[in-house]
Formats: sequence, structure tokens, C-alpha cells
Amino acid sequence: MLGVLPAVSGAQTPPLPAALPEDFLPGLRDILHSAMQQSPQMIAHNIDLAAQEASRYMQAAQEWPSLSGGVGYLDSRSAVTLRKTFAAGSTSSNGPIYNLNFNQPIYHWGALQAATDIADLQIKTSERQYADTYRQLASLIRSQYLSLIVQKAQMHNAHYALDQANTALGVVDERFKNKAATPGELDGAHMQVDDASLTMDRVAEDFKHAKRLLELMAGSPELSDDSVPEEIPKPVYSAEIPEALMRDFGGDGLNKTFQAEVYDYQIRQSDLNYKIAKYRLYPRLDFSLSFSQQYQAQVGILPTGQSGVSQKPFFYDSATLMANWSIFDGFATRGAKLAALASKRAAERNRQNYLDQTIEQARYLERQIGFAARAMALAEKRFSISEGALQQAKDNLKLGTGSQANVDQATASFYQWQGAVFNARIEFFSRWSDYLSLLGIDPVLNNLPAHFDRNAK
Repeated sequence: MLGVLPAVSGAQTPPLPAALPEDFLPGLRDILHSAMQQSPQMIAHNIDLAAQEASRYMQAAQEWPSLSGGVGYLDSRSAVTLRKTFAAGSTSSNGPIYNLNFNQPIYHWGALQAATDIADLQIKTSERQYADTYRQLASLIRSQYLSLIVQKAQMHNAHYALDQANTALGVVDERFKNKAATPGELDGAHMQVDDASLTMDRVAEDFKHAKRLLELMAGSPELSDDSVPEEIPKPVYSAEIPEALMRDFGGDGLNKTFQAEVYDYQIRQSDLNYKIAKYRLYPRLDFSLSFSQQYQAQVGILPTGQSGVSQKPFFYDSATLMANWSIFDGFATRGAKLAALASKRAAERNRQNYLDQTIEQARYLERQIGFAARAMALAEKRFSISEGALQQAKDNLKLGTGSQANVDQATASFYQWQGAVFNARIEFFSRWSDYLSLLGIDPVLNNLPAHFDRNAK
């Protein structure tokens, strides 16, 4: 034990001064890691990200040269009839034909590049939304997993209550056989067993349902009942940490959250859309080259007065530098500019609202962490008292100064306060993990791909 204990303690060392539940529950850490690839929400975001990547390719292609061509084999017959004094002539020919075309945009006032930049911003937006969805999903999985532990403890308590009810029924039934109990007492004991059995079935079904919901949420394989821990560990906490984190977040951290960056990208997209709209009525310059081989029929008059028809291959090539200019588009350009400006104002307003609400939510959670820590301390003290009372009742029973009834009563009280302390620990874990998640410093974000980093440009 002395050899194993340091290794266990090292494995449970939290990455922050206040630990997260997965720092003590390896099963939860595995679920959080696999959920990034297997959960339905993350799969949907992966599909959206792939669609944005495809859109970027299609948009960037507008800046690149295009090359097209065709090839075929000609087998034709030509005939011609001249004036009545000349006879008709005909000829046939066969051979390959082809064409090759090259086009390159030369100058579009930066509109094509702006469209490509918009596609790049949409990819970054999808990446930030992917990361933000995973951040929120991690909080939900933690909460669901901790609730599952409480429900397992409730199932254990319900089983204990059912055993107690059956024991009480046996005592009343024995008394009834000895004429020491009334039929009403026996019926009451049977009803207590039925009530305890109903509670047991309900709690078991709730546990099974919650476990299935967690599996569906995380996209994880089926969890066995034994894989769910028996208890929720006591959190490690330092009261000075939330305040220090809040100071950093109130500085530059708020502007680096995933959603704040999404609004920044939307503002930049609006600027680029305005640029595209601005140059809609400007002349655009393009360059093209073409090469082709075709057959043409030629008619000639022979010295004998007869007509002759021949088909010969002809080669064509051309180079074109062309300017296209839309002079008037029915004020569509003005509408596009107004739409871009309105979109930018909306994104700026939404961004400011988000910053105001987020900083207020962060301050609220900071205070709630303190309340949850105080509530947990009180619950821990009451639980410790009940634990001591249970041990005292067991010692008294061994010494003959106590009864089994006293032990049963102390055990029931112990389970009651155990449930209370588990709930208090859950509340603290939830407040603390929500706080770190909101501030964008949740260690679970390390599971994200490196190029999803918030500071990536």
C-alpha cells in the first residue's frame, strides 16, 4: 500500500488548484475524450466543417486559371451543286478534331480574393463553433455522469430500505402468528414492503434510463453498472483561485472566447461582402487563349468546267484580353452595400451583448462557487457526524449497550447524509467546471485538434 499510494496520488494530481471530476474518475475522462469523435453533436459539426472546406475549394477556384478541351474523330461527306452549267461535286474526309481553351481572370479589384477570404473565415467560424459545442457537451457529460453516481447510490439505499421493510415484515408476521400483532399491523407491514419495492423499481429504472441517455449523448458504447463509481470524491479547492482567474478573464480573456471570435469573423465577413459589392459595377479584365482544329469544305472550278469539292483541316488559335463592364444593375449594388453594412452592425451589436452577458455570468458563477463551497463544507460536517454516529452505534451493539434498531436507524441517517454530501459535491463540481468552461480554460479543450486553438490566426 505504501508503494501504490504515491503512484495513485500522482495520477490524481489535478491540473488546476481546484480539481475537476475527471481528475478522480478515469471513466469520465475516457468518455469525454471519445465524445469528441463519437457524439452525435460532434459528428454533425464534423460534417459541417467538411462542407465548409469543400465550399472554400470551390470559391478559391474562381481565382485560378481554367483549362478545358475536347477531342473527337470526324468522318463526313460534303457535296455541292453550282450553276446549271456545272456539275455537282462531292468529297469525304475523316480525321481527328480537337479544341483547347484557357481562361484566367486578370483584375477584378480584389473581389475574387475577398470571396476566398470569406470562405476561409467560414471555416474558422465552423472550427470555433465545433470547439464551443464540445465545451458545452463536456459540461453536460460531467453533470450526467455525476448524477448517475448519485442514482446508483440511491439504488443502493432503496435496496437497503427494501431489506429493512422485509425484516420488519418478518418481525410483525412472527408476532401475528403468536397473536401479538393485529391484522392491521400485518397489512401495514406488507404495504411498507410494497412501497419500498415500488421505490426500488423506480430508482432502478431511472438509473437505467440516465445511463442510456449518457451513452447516446456521448456516443459511447454500453456502460456496465459496475463501471459507474460507487461514490463522488471530495473536490480539492482553493478559495483564491476563482478571483485570480476572473481578473485574467476580465482583461483579454473575454475577447478570446470561441463565441467572441465567431462574432469577430462575422464582422470581417461583412467588411469583405461590402468590398465585393463596392466593385460590382467596375470593369473587370480577363485573358483567354484557344486552339482548335476543324475541317472545312472548299469548292473549286476545274479547267474542264467541272466543279471540285475538297475538305482540308484548318488550325485556329486566338488570344483575347477582354474587359467586361456592368454599367447599371438596377441599384442592386446599392442594396448589396446596405445589406453588408446592416450585417456588420448586427454582428457588432451581438458581440457587445455577448461580452456584457458573459462577464456578468462569469461574476455570478464566481460567487456561486463560493456558496457551493460553503454548502459543501456544511454537508461534509453533517456527513462526518452521521458517520461517527453509525460507528458508535455499531460499537455499542458489540458491547451489548445498544440494539440493532439503533444501528439500523444510524445506518439510514448515514445514507441520507451521504446522499446530501454527494449532491453538495456535484453542485460544487458543476459550478467549478461551468466557470472554467465559460472562461475558456477548461482542460478538456486540450482534446481538440491543435489547429482549433483559439489563438490560431
